Amino acid sequence: MKSRKKILLGLLVLALAVTVLIGCNNQKPGPGTAVTPPPTDQQPVAQYVGSDSCKTCHAEYHTNFEKSHHAVAFKPLSDYPLSQPAGEIKLFDAKATDKTGNLDLANKDQVYGVMMDHYVVAKAPEGFTDKVYRVAALEKSGDKYVVKPAKEADIDKDGKPDYTAESYTCGSCHSPGIEHNSKDYGVSCESCHGPGGNHVTAANKAGTMDPKTAVNACNSCHESNPSKNDKGVWTANTHYGTRNYFASKHGQSASMNCLTCHDSHKPNASGLLLKADKAQDICAKCHEGKSFDLEKMMWKNPTDARGHFTKDHSFGALPYDKLGDDKKTPEIEITNQEAIDLITKLLPEAAKK
Repeated sequence: MKSRKKILLGLLVLALAVTVLIGCNNQKPGPGTAVTPPPTDQQPVAQYVGSDSCKTCHAEYHTNFEKSHHAVAFKPLSDYPLSQPAGEIKLFDAKATDKTGNLDLANKDQVYGVMMDHYVVAKAPEGFTDKVYRVAALEKSGDKYVVKPAKEADIDKDGKPDYTAESYTCGSCHSPGIEHNSKDYGVSCESCHGPGGNHVTAANKAGTMDPKTAVNACNSCHESNPSKNDKGVWTANTHYGTRNYFASKHGQSASMNCLTCHDSHKPNASGLLLKADKAQDICAKCHEGKSFDLEKMMWKNPTDARGHFTKDHSFGALPYDKLGDDKKTPEIEITNQEAIDLITKLLPEAAKK
């Protein structure tokens, strides 16, 4: 009997203890009570902080990169000596010419800058179809630049060329900072490495930047594979990039990448991101004693609708004289069946289109 009472008493005490513990855990914290958040490995979403923040610790990389062509692909309008002071222009929306608005080219809050020493890029006036446009163009005249419309058009039929807001599809590569709301509109550290906000503020910087971002950065803008035109004919891509690299032995072996020959931070004497002043010297590091005509092997397209003349990166796998190109047309057609078979084999998804 006594034993049973002891057991019942013990169970009663245990139940009371559990009730108290549950009650304590369910209490809301009062004023001044510190609440410990649950542990997490997630970092806050990184913000773009601008290359000046990177320069604090990586001054040499920053200084060298500023000498490259990448760094000056997009510059402020104020960098250009103009024949006349920049002023207000009347702008027509090229996608909807009934929409007009005024834009002050001297307003730095409206004008982002100049792409490739030519197109003036700015925010669109309110009500326009898109948010960012090519609003004007620069033309070199002596030691000055003249501001002209981005495209010749007489919208109001007064016999004079009007300023039209033309589409700007080049921004993701030529001025990525606009889209990312960065302090740097052009190509900068964060264009290739990603936003550095977490890295800059972290005491322990390990793991605050994803190396894969930088690894994939080159091809995000410079991949240059052939494609079919509206008639179904294969054409070589002539934009600035790694034209036909997929067909090379280097590309197929996957034993090399862009940084084997290129230095993403330090340009050579010509401002090119090559590891030597002469490309032949880079080739010689692995192909010493070999005789080859690099100008023929890395051929430049003889014609192009946009004026892009770039070196081929197939390294002899797709030589120009074996493509079957019609030199009378701006496109570089690929009609040779042997070349088409190689493309179809290595780019099966592109061949389906």
